[in-house]
Amino acid sequence: MTKPLESLQIPSWIWHPNRERTILLKKRFTLVRETADVEFRIACTGEVEVELDGKRLGTFSEHPQHVTAFLKLDFFPSVLEAGAHTLTLKIRCQEPMPLLPINIHLRDRTLGCIAFVQGDGLWLPTDESWETENGRAAAVCRLGEEPYGELDHMPDWFVAGGYGDMTAVPMQKLTCVSSRGLAAELRGSSLLVTGNGDGPLQLEETNARNERYIFYHLLKQNEWKELRAQQAAKDWRAKPKTLIEFPHETNVRFQIENRGTAPVEVLWNGAESLHELLGYDSCITECAVVEPGACYVTRPQGMKLVQFFVGAAAGESFRLEIRFESVGVPMKQAGGLECDHPLLQKIYDVSVHTSAVCHQTGLWDGIKRDRLNWAYDIYMAAKTDYVLWDDLAVLRRSILELAKTPYGYWMNAIPSYTLWWLCGVWDYFQETGDTGFVLELKDDLSRHLLWVEENTDKETGFFLPQARYENSFIEWVPMGSEESWYCLNAIYKLMKQQIGQLAACIPELGIDEVMDGPVLPEEVFLDSPQALLTPLLGILCGAVSREKAAVFLQNQSLTDPLTPLSAYWFAECCSRHGLHEKAWEAVALVWGSMLGTGATTFWESIVLDRGEDYHAAQTTYTAYDSYRMSLCHSWSSTPVVWISRYILGIRPLEPGYRTFAFAPNALPGLTSCKGSVSTPAGPIHVEWTVKDGELEKSVRFPGKRGIS
Repeated sequence: MTKPLESLQIPSWIWHPNRERTILLKKRFTLVRETADVEFRIACTGEVEVELDGKRLGTFSEHPQHVTAFLKLDFFPSVLEAGAHTLTLKIRCQEPMPLLPINIHLRDRTLGCIAFVQGDGLWLPTDESWETENGRAAAVCRLGEEPYGELDHMPDWFVAGGYGDMTAVPMQKLTCVSSRGLAAELRGSSLLVTGNGDGPLQLEETNARNERYIFYHLLKQNEWKELRAQQAAKDWRAKPKTLIEFPHETNVRFQIENRGTAPVEVLWNGAESLHELLGYDSCITECAVVEPGACYVTRPQGMKLVQFFVGAAAGESFRLEIRFESVGVPMKQAGGLECDHPLLQKIYDVSVHTSAVCHQTGLWDGIKRDRLNWAYDIYMAAKTDYVLWDDLAVLRRSILELAKTPYGYWMNAIPSYTLWWLCGVWDYFQETGDTGFVLELKDDLSRHLLWVEENTDKETGFFLPQARYENSFIEWVPMGSEESWYCLNAIYKLMKQQIGQLAACIPELGIDEVMDGPVLPEEVFLDSPQALLTPLLGILCGAVSREKAAVFLQNQSLTDPLTPLSAYWFAECCSRHGLHEKAWEAVALVWGSMLGTGATTFWESIVLDRGEDYHAAQTTYTAYDSYRMSLCHSWSSTPVVWISRYILGIRPLEPGYRTFAFAPNALPGLTSCKGSVSTPAGPIHVEWTVKDGELEKSVRFPGKRGIS
């Protein structure tokens, strides 16, 4: 992945600052010499009339397909004379990208244009230096961000993404699981495929790109489903194919180079499990025609396995080299663990990988689905970030994106998600001590707090009183409407406590005195709840007394229905009450269960009582299930947090770890442990061993810190 010139800038989506539908974009530039090999590529939400130096060249029509790829304008001259030039785009959009409450935070991104002009020594990307009819253009979003996502026909080096911090790293330790009708030879990160064709694949163009979508992954899922249906209708029992497995699930792209003398069709299916690959009607299914001497580069997608089918004229020899790369933001690890407990170590290591691969354009929920910034997912995934990584740039931009949700709307259209986002701002400050970033959020905090209070009963203090007999989404496990409402108010009470702490620490935020949340009856959290999370939220917000909490936790066993979210909160609550072995039992049961299937990343959901097809058994209980479920979800990386806090024993007592607690704990079968926890001033290093029944411990930390 190399740039033609080191200084080249990836284009951004731009538009008029006022977001009018009819606009003009203009770029003035000067060439010191005649420039050859010029081409102009563009994606836009509207019709574009292109002028160069006052001369109309042609029109780029408005169509949903035209926001999905950088399309080359054949009418643009391939040679430009030396001298001053003015490129003018007259744009008119009839139908912006769709906007619903669930994606309302993207309301300033429904109109956009992204383009570049390139030639011999020439590079003109769209950015804020472009002019409008009455000022400068405004950035809409970066390449790769929603709702547009990845675009086809990008230069190879655009894989760096709009923030310029993503890399493509060659993958090693690949396995050729099976082949048929071709020879497949692995050479490091490459696969050499040779054979003779059995006829073309005969696939038709799909219709998915004839409509606009609120999110990029919905476009891809519809596209895959159409193509997969075509594939299922074919008799490909004799078609050359090969199946490749990666050492772990990751965000993969591959470069398919045709080293033969005739065009070749390639179709590939990507999946997170073999069960999905064989049984899912919407698994990743894409295809390309690769001309002789050409190289086709795919857009990255999350997968553990990929299956290739090759189409070529009957008897025609083919020769392909396929190079595999893992794509993402390279995270520098500051937290770590080395211990003599194999299961604990494995859970930690797989949690680290799960977190790492979800750092892409944003801190995604998952790399297969949805590849989005969801407020609760980010709140949970951020907990891992704080103890593990030394750079929180991806987290910060994800927090900022959701912060743009306007007054009158809930983040991701879910009231609890706005509450979790507010809690997450306190978490961020507690872990980092970064006053500057929190002050950047001042207006956003004020707006969201005002909307929350607007929906609070002034007499009783209850949040969303009208929702008492409606279902409020808390997590996947089903619960009754009143139970969900009390859970919602438990989160609200927790948020009030944490925003009160934030206001006291940063008075410049100008947050008014934060009153206590509602008085919540203890019994509603303990008397036969449907969901495990219900009593845990009661414990976390203080509605359940320490005495009754300890009794509940000591006597509780984890059974279906369950989620990794509630399992984490159970472990956290147990350890807060000194029940560390009970907490470890939960972590070992849930995350160990995933490892028992050979998991290399941790899942969106968990079903303990399942059959052989563990992927088909996954479910949200109320929304979707089976192979649509993600087997790589950032919110399931949280064992790292529990291990850092209660096994290594490091917890902040003041924002930014100005003072911290050091209280490690041994477990049965764990006698030696060392590791580190990331902090703003550098990692805190811990080492302990158990000798003669006593825990001998030591800690090293940077700077002047208080320790308790």
